[in-house]
This record gives sequence, C-alpha cells and structure tokens, in this order.
Amino acid sequence: MKLLITDLDNTLYDWVSFYSQSFSAMAEQLSKDIDVPLDTLLSEYKTIHQKFGNSEKPFATLELPSVISYFGTNDKTILQEKLTNVFQAFSTKRNQTLMLYPTVKETLELLKKRGVKIVGHTEALEFNSLYRLNKLGIIDFFDHLYTLEDIHNIHPNPKNAKKIPVKDDFVIRLSCAESKPNPKLLEHICSFEGVSVEDAVYIGDSITKDMSMAKAVGVTAVWANYGRQFSPELWKVLVKITHWKDADVEREEQLRKAFSNVRPDYVVNSFSELLNLK
Repeated sequence: MKLLITDLDNTLYDWVSFYSQSFSAMAEQLSKDIDVPLDTLLSEYKTIHQKFGNSEKPFATLELPSVISYFGTNDKTILQEKLTNVFQAFSTKRNQTLMLYPTVKETLELLKKRGVKIVGHTEALEFNSLYRLNKLGIIDFFDHLYTLEDIHNIHPNPKNAKKIPVKDDFVIRLSCAESKPNPKLLEHICSFEGVSVEDAVYIGDSITKDMSMAKAVGVTAVWANYGRQFSPELWKVLVKITHWKDADVEREEQLRKAFSNVRPDYVVNSFSELLNLK
C-alpha cells in the first residue's frame, strides 16, 4: 500500500451517533426555550435541510419559521445571540460524543511512518470535514482532503466563521456532481497523488458508494464493517430531519440494487487491520 484513501464519517469516527445526539440536544433546548413541540421543529428542520441539500447545518436553526415568529425577526445576527444556549447545547454534546474509533490515530501514525500517503475523501462539507479532522488531532496525517464544496454557507456572519489553518493546496473542493460512487474521480485521485490504482487502498463504510467505486477501478476495497454498528434509535432521529428528497431515496435504492453483488476485498472490524495489508 502506497496510498490510503479513507472515508471520514463512520469510518474514522461514529458520525451517526455524535451528530444525532448533538442535534437532538440542540433541538430539545430550542423546543424548551421557545415553547414549540419538538416534532414541529424537526419538521421545519427537514424543510430547511432539503432547501440546502444537507442535514449538517446547525445554523439552519436561524431560518426555522418557529424561531423567526417567536423572536419577531429574521436577522440572523440577532437570532444567533438570542439562541446562545441552543447552540451551546450542540457544542457541549459534540464535545462529549465526537471521538475517533479505537486504533484510528495509532494506525494513521504508523502508516505515515511507513511512507504511505493518506488522503480523505468525503461527501461531508468542507468546514465540517476540516473541523473534525482538526478537533480529533489527526489532520496532520493527511496529505489532502477531497470534500464537497459548500455552496450554501448560512453562517450568520461568514467573515467571523472559524477557520481551520491548513496549507493552500490541502483541500480539494468537489462539486455536488462529484458525489459517490464516482470511479473516475477515484482514478483521478490516484493519478493526482502519483500512485497507481494497484497500490491504493480505499476504506469506507458504504458498500454501494465506497466499495463499488473502488472495485470498479481496481483499488483495493476495504469495508469498515464497524462503521455500520450504530444505534437504530439514533439513526431514526437523522431520518426525521434528512435533506433527502424522494429522488434521493430512489437513487439510493437504485444504487443498492445495482451494487447488491459487490464484494469488498477485505472486511475489517477495526481500523488497525489496515496494517496487515500489503
């Protein structure tokens, strides 16, 4: 292995568990503060998430009809100040629940010492991806991060948004059209990193998206089976607020059927099992 291409969410850390709990803490605090039923807020969140095509936008809170009605203004700067406790609830729970899977950091460090290039490839948005890699103390192990560009920045004051310091060429921004599965993009990544597909390994938690494209171009496909082992109850929370529309659900079902016979080259129950690959 000369190049490791790794998915981020539910491969390096349990995204479902941390985000579901963090979002729930925020939504429950909001429900309490403005006295609006939680189910009503979740429905409003879903509508806003579908508008922006992403479920991971805490500042969508500032656009909820119930919030605007309660405070009598749609000024995001004012609303952000009014909702300090709400956003703090999200941050506090995130600090408690966002953590690497066992062995991830040690494995990345050992691979780096072996001279393996490491890049991230994710459908998470740029800031969210960078924030987590930095927060979890593993960003320095990565040569590049291939991540979706955020075309809907809804921060109330973008100029004051937190910046993660990285070298200028660290982030490779991808358009939404480059979403997974994307075999041609995977070939491009290998070419750009100067490594043949035969010497590259892709690890991810999705058979339909990660494993299918790796197998399509001859990159060694490693299925992070452990990344699918999250609480069904936490998953249900995310389903209630999903940005997916009917067309997205249909696309996912078509992918599932199309790639139902895909078999990864390796199935791992720990990130450290990468160290056993040649």
